[in-house]
Order: sequence, then C-alpha cells, then structure tokens
Amino acid sequence: MKYLSLEDYENHRYLPDLDIASLLIAKNYELVFIDKISDNKATFVFKNAKEIDDLIEGYWQDTVKVSPLKFANARRSLKARLYAMKSPLK
Repeated sequence: MKYLSLEDYENHRYLPDLDIASLLIAKNYELVFIDKISDNKATFVFKNAKEIDDLIEGYWQDTVKVSPLKFANARRSLKARLYAMKSPLK
C-alpha cells in the first residue's frame, strides 16, 4: 500500500464532516483515503479540485443541487466503510 501523507494540502483536501464528504462523493469527486481517528471520528481525504471550496460554501448556504438518492447512497456507503473499520472488541 502506498503511503499517503496527511499534510499534502496541495494535492488533497482533508474533511472531517460526513455530510460534506457524502456531497463530494455524490458529485463524483475522488475519495482517496479515510483516516479513522477513533470510533466516532474520521478524516476524509479527497483529491484536491478548485471547485471543492465552492461546493462546501454552497452546502452551508443551502444552494448546492444534488440528487437526494445519490447523496443518501454516498452517505450510507461511507457509514458502512467507517463501521467496517471499527476496531475489534478487546
């Protein structure tokens, strides 16, 4: 597995918000990696694109258009991936 720096801000965008990550996936942006920090925290790493800032701003201003089904499927998929990454019981 190739090492991925979590400080490569030129090539990657790091987001802790599940809903914004779901939006980006629904809009076909490339999820590169999920850094699982704890059972309830993760950082989603996307390939950087200049439009991402506009989408995030649009998300907070409630002006982004996205298919509700694509958003729900992206969110469900991310949650399943996070759940699968949980540490085994000790």
